[in-house]
Amino acid sequence: MDRNKITIVGCGLIGGSIALALKNRRPAWTVACLDLPERLPALREAGLPAELGTLEDTPEHLHDSAIVVLAAPVQAILELLERIAPHLRPGTVVTDVGSTKKAVMEKARLCIPNGIQFIGGHPIAGSERSGVEAADPLLFSERFWALCPYDDTPPAALLAVMDMVEDLLALPLAIDPEEHDRIMAVVSHLPQLVAVALMHAAMRADAAHGMMEVLAGRAFLDLTRIAASDFEMWKGILETNGAAIGEALERFARSLSELRAALAAGDAALLWEQVARRRRRMGADNPPRSRKTDLRLIVDRCDKQLLGALAARMQVVRRIGRLKMSQQAPVRDPERERRLMDRRSEWGKALGLPQDLIDELFAVILRHSTRLQSPAGPGAQ
Repeated sequence: MDRNKITIVGCGLIGGSIALALKNRRPAWTVACLDLPERLPALREAGLPAELGTLEDTPEHLHDSAIVVLAAPVQAILELLERIAPHLRPGTVVTDVGSTKKAVMEKARLCIPNGIQFIGGHPIAGSERSGVEAADPLLFSERFWALCPYDDTPPAALLAVMDMVEDLLALPLAIDPEEHDRIMAVVSHLPQLVAVALMHAAMRADAAHGMMEVLAGRAFLDLTRIAASDFEMWKGILETNGAAIGEALERFARSLSELRAALAAGDAALLWEQVARRRRRMGADNPPRSRKTDLRLIVDRCDKQLLGALAARMQVVRRIGRLKMSQQAPVRDPERERRLMDRRSEWGKALGLPQDLIDELFAVILRHSTRLQSPAGPGAQ
């Protein structure tokens, strides 16, 4: 067995983001990415590791992998557990990224052979976008990653998964699978359904005037952002956590009734303030944080956005380089570079940025872009 190999089965948003992060955080490791045949061109375009294959190649890759990650929707994970079981070698650690854990853990207990360890996993990160096209190596940065070991899981297996999670810049958190599902029903699955319901109500209200797209403000757009998610990604979640989701919906309906009654009685202040105090203690709005800490978090967020934009730019630069090679065109175009710098100077001036910062920044970007497009450079193929 290659103790430095991780195989990811399913490379959409989550699997692709894992692969991209490991490519940089574990350069000495082999990362294999398996998906449907029609998805392989998209995987290559996204810059995933070179060792790509289809689900038919599963036996070839699983038998020598130290860690196997099932990065698919919940229903697909339940099917994959049966499919991969005969091809796993003793000592392998298998984990998943499904949004519900109890059903997955029960199925894994039945399917996974002795000598192979399964640890349920769920990164508390994601996007309304799907597919490897949306993959982001920083998707898990500073986000919690739930891990559900069995009572008899060997510590070494749990540590192996925890080390991988930390290499993804995430924060591992061990939790009981049933407790995980109850909590996620409230903080993840219920919000998805509320967003769908809110969007549905707004569509009905908008039927007469057709002005929703024009008048919707930031609060509405933020609250309904996840309503754009693909139903197929949620189908398995709704089926495998139905009881907990049902309880969460009933609790939410009672809360709506209490709020409606309080509003009718002109007595909503108490309920409102109780909720507001609790919300202020959560996440980025926590009052004890100093203003300096808040500003630094904003800087961190901006830096992530800068790096993401730069990575996207370099991907396009590589594609342009391949076109230049196929057309036998020169890598450098001094006249275009001059026009580019003039335009960037105009943009930077409009944004109030110092001219020397713009000049130095794009001089470095152009130098690296040229190197990527050079036949002897990192972008050569």
